[in-house]
Amino acid sequence: MLWDNIVGHGTIKRSLENAVEQGRVNHAYIFSGPSGVGKFMTARAFAAAMLCPEGGCGECNVCRRVVEEKHPDVMVIRPAGKNIPVETIRALRLDAFRKPTEADRKVYIIKNADRMWDEGASTLLKVLEEPPGNTVFVLISANPEGMLPTIRSRCQQINFSLVPAVELREYLIERKGVSSEKAELVVRLTGGVLGRALDWCDDPSRLSRRDSVLRMARSLKQADINQALEMAQELYREVRGPAEELASVYQERKKELADGALDDDTVRRLSKALDEECKREQLKEEIRGTKEILSTLAWWYRDILIFEEGGDSRLIVNVDLAEDISNEAEANPAQKVIGCIELLRNAMRAVEQNVPVQLNLESALLGIQEVLYA
Repeated sequence: MLWDNIVGHGTIKRSLENAVEQGRVNHAYIFSGPSGVGKFMTARAFAAAMLCPEGGCGECNVCRRVVEEKHPDVMVIRPAGKNIPVETIRALRLDAFRKPTEADRKVYIIKNADRMWDEGASTLLKVLEEPPGNTVFVLISANPEGMLPTIRSRCQQINFSLVPAVELREYLIERKGVSSEKAELVVRLTGGVLGRALDWCDDPSRLSRRDSVLRMARSLKQADINQALEMAQELYREVRGPAEELASVYQERKKELADGALDDDTVRRLSKALDEECKREQLKEEIRGTKEILSTLAWWYRDILIFEEGGDSRLIVNVDLAEDISNEAEANPAQKVIGCIELLRNAMRAVEQNVPVQLNLESALLGIQEVLYA
């Protein structure tokens, strides 16, 4: 069953499963909670359970197409850039009043549903006020307060929380086959966020990247300004690598358009759309990579502060580097470490303000160097 693939959230899963089995599915839901905790995975399982004759078996053609986002009666809507275009919501409204293609109902899953312009939100509200009887809307958001109160009032809100560390650790050991030591480290490094934990397990380079970032942090004491800038340049290359890989993927997709099956105008239109999508995805990848580096540094200095202040060692994230943390705690006064944490908090805000990645990383490393070693 697809429900079995979801870690934690037992009460939520049972409630939704019972609603499907007993025919008590509401017309609209809001799945709220932190990013990466399994809201979208749950929404897909919910959609499959409604359409699958076996309640979401995970094996049939219906379930596979729902998971792969290829089922004609399940539409997943995402922001294009930072927001969901009003045209997308208008198209949803028209589609909602058409009969399902295969199933007896349609399901619309809207990711980041708080990122609608006012006009788009008003258009969605009209559908929710008088919904077709064969449609279900699942709005996913880490910031439900960003939606219109009138939209929230017409939806059943289901709140997701972080997966308990014990459950996440057991899942990584049993389902992902990682060692207990690595599972413990990954759970701490990702703060109990399921999506991030899975990424860290699936991508071995994440841990080596953390080690590289922390080596640079420890090397700042002996580095001159040029060496510090070179470190920032190396981190920038780490961030740009996945973004450049995306460019290659989209280039291949554009080549596939030129196989002669489409007319020239259609090829140009689709190529332009792919270029725009590629830029959006590259930006998202750069933001993700930059935040990961800054978070790695912030956790490092937080660990040092905990150790220095005699806090509970169970709160330390980088448990495999306890000796290094101890050495840094002895060498750096608490007030300076706090200064580094505040500096990194500002750098994280700069990411959201679209400060150029390389400039932000250079400022962060030079700032840490000045705070600790000037």
